[in-house]
Amino acid sequence: MWVEKRIVNGKSRYKFIERYRSELTGKYRKVSVTYSKNNASVRKEATFTLQQLIDKRLKNERSSTSDITLEDLSKKFLNLYEQQVAYTTYYSAKRGLKRFCNDMGNNVLAKKITTQILNKYLDERLYNENKHLSNAGIQLVKKHISLMFKYAVKYGYLADDPVKNVEIAWRSETKEKREKIENKYFTDDEYKAIMTDCDQRNRQDMKDIFEWLFLTGMRFSEAAALQIKNIQIEDGNYVAKVTGSMFIYRKKDVPEGEKRYTKSDSAKTIAGNRTVILPDQAVKIYERNKAGKNADDFLFINSISGFPMRETAANRFLKRVAERQKIDKKFTTHMFRHTHVSKLAEMGIPLYVIQERVGHSNSKITEQVYLHVTKKVQDNLIEKLNQLAPSVTPKDDNKND
Repeated sequence: MWVEKRIVNGKSRYKFIERYRSELTGKYRKVSVTYSKNNASVRKEATFTLQQLIDKRLKNERSSTSDITLEDLSKKFLNLYEQQVAYTTYYSAKRGLKRFCNDMGNNVLAKKITTQILNKYLDERLYNENKHLSNAGIQLVKKHISLMFKYAVKYGYLADDPVKNVEIAWRSETKEKREKIENKYFTDDEYKAIMTDCDQRNRQDMKDIFEWLFLTGMRFSEAAALQIKNIQIEDGNYVAKVTGSMFIYRKKDVPEGEKRYTKSDSAKTIAGNRTVILPDQAVKIYERNKAGKNADDFLFINSISGFPMRETAANRFLKRVAERQKIDKKFTTHMFRHTHVSKLAEMGIPLYVIQERVGHSNSKITEQVYLHVTKKVQDNLIEKLNQLAPSVTPKDDNKND
């Protein structure tokens, strides 16, 4: 609190002023009271009165914001969230909350959403007969809703967080988890079928990036974001510097001065920022794709669209490959990464070395593939060891020499 002295009609007047921070805007505002005197008694009374004024204003702010709708709350949260996270993370939350608000009703008051309502909503989406979400999918939905309601409590829009005590009746996914680990990576025949199909379709661009993923174990977004300047020579070896991932703005979301196809400032994880040694075949792919490009240009370009590679387009292409080759297996670009892990495991490369190469500080799938393949190698070794020694007829102890 501070005091400003003024002369009004020849008499001294004392204005007592205090600042407070608005919970609605985050900005500082002032309240004041004026007295004809400035002594200890007046200052004590002014302090009490100013605090009452502040409490009243804050209470009015809270009561006015308690009637915020879900749609308005989501917009306010997303405006802040967009500044805090990568575009792909923001857009995922935007899509998830749009669906949530539509399902609940955009004009429903946020304060009307209870823990019981959320329990029912999440369970219904988890057990939907027509199109249910996986447990992991529901976790993501819950995460987005939780972030929004935590924001609401933090900024005074709500008094309590209804997500805090949500309990989801998780669906049993034992059957799905029994899926063979072999379905996480390509067999040699499947990989050859993909390469052959690319040749038949005259899609050297797809073949190159698929083979690159197979040879390096990179994520698709990492390979798509490689620029010519990221391929360098160190200690006589060609290496790829993984420094970011490709993400694509929706046309209406492209920031001013930015391009729709953009490289992030860093890889997906801390371990993802790494240097990958390139085998000779990968170097050939680099040499073929760098022709006529500048240092900042992307290495891999879709030959049909003329734009950088998109994972969705590559996955659609792989789906058609499986159909054309009559292979009953869901093909995805991420399987090249797992195939790379399986091949290194077959070669006896230690798991920690593989994790460092593919940019995984910790990955359950990587470990599963590694352990599965190494067990197969050990089983084959035992079988071969059993065949190693020639058959020897047991000596008949009763036979005289």
